[in-house]
Amino acid sequence: MYLHHLTVQAFGPFARTEDVDFDALTSAGLFLLRGDTGAGKTSILDAVCFALYGTVPGIRPTHRLRSDHAPVGTRTQVVLEFSAAGRRLRITRTPKQTYPSTRAKSGTATAEATAQLHERTGSADDSTAWEPVCAKPEEAGREIEAVLGLSKEQFCQVVLLPQGDFAKFLRADAKDRASLLRRLFDTGRFQELQNWLTTRSKTTKKDLDEVVTAVQQLSERIDQAAGPSPGQSVRPDAEHPADALSWAQELLTRAHTAQAAALADEDRSDKAHQEAKQDHQDAIDLETRQHQHRQALAKRVLLDHKAADHPQLREQLEKGLRAEPLRPLLDGLERSALALQKAQNAEEDVRTLLEDAHAEIPQLQLALEQHHAERGRLQGLLPDEEHSAQLGIQMGELSKKEDQAQADCDDAAQWLQTWPALEAEHTGRVEAMGKAADQVPQLDRDIQSLDKQLTAARTRDSLAAQLATAEETETKREAAALHAKKDWLDLRERRLDGMAGELAAELTDGQACSVCGSSVHPAPAQLRPDQPTREDEEKARAVHEQAETAHSKASRARSDLAEQHAQALGTAGPTPPDQLELLLQTARAAHQSACEQAGKLSSAQEELARLRHECDTRTQQHQEAQSRLTECQTRHKALAQQQDTIALALDAARGSAATIGDRMTELTQAAEHLARAIEAAQNTATTADRHRDARTTTDGAALDAGFSTREEAAALLQPAALLQQWREELQQWDKDNAVVTDTLNTPALLEAAAQPPADPQATGGVLLQAEARVKNTAGASRQANDRTTALTSLVADLENHLADLKPLQARYALVDRLAGIASATIASNTRSMELEAYVLAARLEEIADAANIRLQAMSSDRYLLVHSDEKDAGRRGRLKAGLGLRILDTWTGTERETSTLSGGETFTASLALALGLADVVTQEAGGRSLGTLFIDEGFGSLDEQNLQDVMDVLDQLRAGNRAVGIVSHVPELGRRIPSQLSVMKHRNGSTLRPLAPADL
Repeated sequence: MYLHHLTVQAFGPFARTEDVDFDALTSAGLFLLRGDTGAGKTSILDAVCFALYGTVPGIRPTHRLRSDHAPVGTRTQVVLEFSAAGRRLRITRTPKQTYPSTRAKSGTATAEATAQLHERTGSADDSTAWEPVCAKPEEAGREIEAVLGLSKEQFCQVVLLPQGDFAKFLRADAKDRASLLRRLFDTGRFQELQNWLTTRSKTTKKDLDEVVTAVQQLSERIDQAAGPSPGQSVRPDAEHPADALSWAQELLTRAHTAQAAALADEDRSDKAHQEAKQDHQDAIDLETRQHQHRQALAKRVLLDHKAADHPQLREQLEKGLRAEPLRPLLDGLERSALALQKAQNAEEDVRTLLEDAHAEIPQLQLALEQHHAERGRLQGLLPDEEHSAQLGIQMGELSKKEDQAQADCDDAAQWLQTWPALEAEHTGRVEAMGKAADQVPQLDRDIQSLDKQLTAARTRDSLAAQLATAEETETKREAAALHAKKDWLDLRERRLDGMAGELAAELTDGQACSVCGSSVHPAPAQLRPDQPTREDEEKARAVHEQAETAHSKASRARSDLAEQHAQALGTAGPTPPDQLELLLQTARAAHQSACEQAGKLSSAQEELARLRHECDTRTQQHQEAQSRLTECQTRHKALAQQQDTIALALDAARGSAATIGDRMTELTQAAEHLARAIEAAQNTATTADRHRDARTTTDGAALDAGFSTREEAAALLQPAALLQQWREELQQWDKDNAVVTDTLNTPALLEAAAQPPADPQATGGVLLQAEARVKNTAGASRQANDRTTALTSLVADLENHLADLKPLQARYALVDRLAGIASATIASNTRSMELEAYVLAARLEEIADAANIRLQAMSSDRYLLVHSDEKDAGRRGRLKAGLGLRILDTWTGTERETSTLSGGETFTASLALALGLADVVTQEAGGRSLGTLFIDEGFGSLDEQNLQDVMDVLDQLRAGNRAVGIVSHVPELGRRIPSQLSVMKHRNGSTLRPLAPADL
């Protein structure tokens, strides 16, 4: 892959549009990205990664990629042109971002992330054009990953070469190495295969156990379904499932025999039950007819007893039926009497409201006509009364307006008296607030300076305490390291002094000596009582190395703290934090007071302008109120004169009433009373005539019905329900008499009565015994049938499961052995390494071999990376086995931990490891050429010789038309590398400027 051109806009520290011409920058094969710390050198690598994969290295969110310095209307965008796999491509990406909304005056809108991938194509006329490939972020990501052959994780490790991460990888434990290698080489498939084999083994074992369990359960169910039987064979145990089939078939044969015997017994009991059932039914029928005959005889006696009262009952029924037609006339006569009494009472009530309660109807009608005439005269005076009321309302409204005008006039005059003092007060306040507003900027600068100085002072004091602790820790670690080294060297010297005894302890008669070669050992040396062993020496050396590592770590920590303390002291000076905090509080209080005064300036100016406007308004209001007061007084006097003239005429017409309307209401009520009295008197006369007619009609009808008076007929009247009851009682007796007579003459009942009493209880007992016998035989037959059916099904299931048993046993034996080998749980795995760990160890060994080619050159043939197969301690040692890295010092011939390397040595080893990993990952990805590499920082830790060695190796990387970019601010690199891109830091965002050799 080769980079050609990069354009960033509003991205990271770059506020506007910046371009990088990689074709010109990489023409010499080696180029430098230089700039101050924080200028944005690494942001160029972030932009390349974002353009290709839509994200940046690490776990930073893409919505924070937008530059904080960019103008509001400028969108964030990255455009990268590159070549890979024989294709020239251009990718344009924008992250998800917000921008000012064009529809609303205020507010923002959100734009989703976009990606557009184009490919440059040629035509027959040698012209070129960019053809679209895809326009969706997901599709563009898949296309680029396919072209490069690298995932984002692999690209960040192979092309960007983050030295800080590889220093961690160099010193990491096996667990962290396994995590990185697993992501880079996608070895999860081997873990998935191992998990699949383990799961498959468990599943197969489970299936086998289920079949064995099913055979055992079927045997138990067959034994339970067969039940106890004389001479039955014993059920086979679980260790011999194949013997269960013959045993089950024997039980099935016995069940068929028992089923045939039960069916025959069931037929015999069913015939006996039918005969007993018929005998019992005949006894029940006879007992029923005999009971019916006895009931008919008893009812006959009861009917004869009731017949004695029937003559008197029939006479009362005949008289009541003869008087029944007179009931409507008697009821009507009673109603007319009640109506007459009601009319008389109503007339008396109405007459009590009249002045003359005993006046006749003509007198009442004359008085009614006189009231109507008077009411008509008063109707003509109503407009005058209404006009008088309107005049009163108008005078009341004029009085209110007069009072309001007087109040407005007084209010305006009172305010105008206070205006000179108000004007002077608000003018002084506006001038004071303006002075406070002028002081705010200077107070802001004072607070920022004091706040920065206070923070530095606190950091200075905190770092001073930490520095003292770090110096003490360094001293202790140094003493411990010297002591551990002395112990190790003393122990080693003692072991060398007694090495003859150690070698003699390994001699065996008849075997050659490893020193002299003789098989005879006449006087071997003896081990000293306190002779140290190889293990003791290794433990002492490990303690020494750990102490050295702890001392180096403490020394670096003390140095870092000293540098940080010096920086904080230069910023804060010697002033104590409490004194700076007091000054800061005073400045903030003054700033807050000035801001509060300045914030009120606008409102105070507006208030002064409002008061001046109100003064003008109040002056105009005073003049208008005086004019309205004079006008209201004049109109009120004229309306009062008109009202007095109308009042004289109305007082004579009202009389004692308050108003003309009240007087008309009195006349209306009196006329209504007269009309009701006339109507009540006429109704009383009409009701009296109706009562006389009803009485005459009722007397005549009573005589016609055979009664001497109407009172006699009324006395013989009976309730209609009672008459109906008497009639129904006589009719029911006649019906019951006919039924009893017919029943006593029935031949079947007469025949049953002549026979001896029936005994259904005896025949019922016989029937119960027969039914019990039927139930027992039916149950036995059903049980035998169910047993045969169940055994038939269970035996068939047993045959099927036994047929599946042998193939499952063979399958489980194969899968379990493969899973054991992949999981390193059986002896067949001689390395005791899991499958994924074995693959990772092989990859790490390839990486170490590839890294050593460059490490030897960069370290002057001193150091080599050694791949270790030792296991880490812990429960998961098998997974971590083979992932160890150690450093071989060829000058001393000893191996040691990578953590013992110095800063420069760590950088060279990390760089070699990164380059070796890049070679292996590239080969894993299909061997596609990487035309551009970036190495990010780390060169500042090298001395002059090591820097020269590293630069020689980097020169070798340019072979094969490869370009190497170094990201660093080290001045020495600026003098060595002519092709440079400078990243310059400004207050309003960073900018890019290519540097030619003449500019250096």
